Amino acid sequence: MKAGHDARETHGGIIAFPLSGRTNLIRRCAAELEAIHGEAAIAYWRTACRGLADDLGALGCDEDDIHHQVMDFQTEVQLEMMRRYTERLEAGADADPETCHRART
Repeated sequence: MKAGHDARETHGGIIAFPLSGRTNLIRRCAAELEAIHGEAAIAYWRTACRGLADDLGALGCDEDDIHHQVMDFQTEVQLEMMRRYTERLEAGADADPETCHRART
């Protein structure tokens, strides 16, 4: 996945590429958000975004950079959810979101 803003500047001697190695996090968040709804989904989403922001802060990123990275992360998760949804549609309209296989009826 390629994020729109990779924060390639040097921050305190560390060169940060915050989203470039987070494909698993993006996929895990997309899968989790497909499985939960309502307040649980909102709480999970806030926790995931806050965790990313905290990680970026620990890397020495400034607030503006953190904001852009979190926004990019949110976009990437939504794109992953759309990709997963499209795969299920291609597998069949009644595809199970947990397995991407047609549901047994």
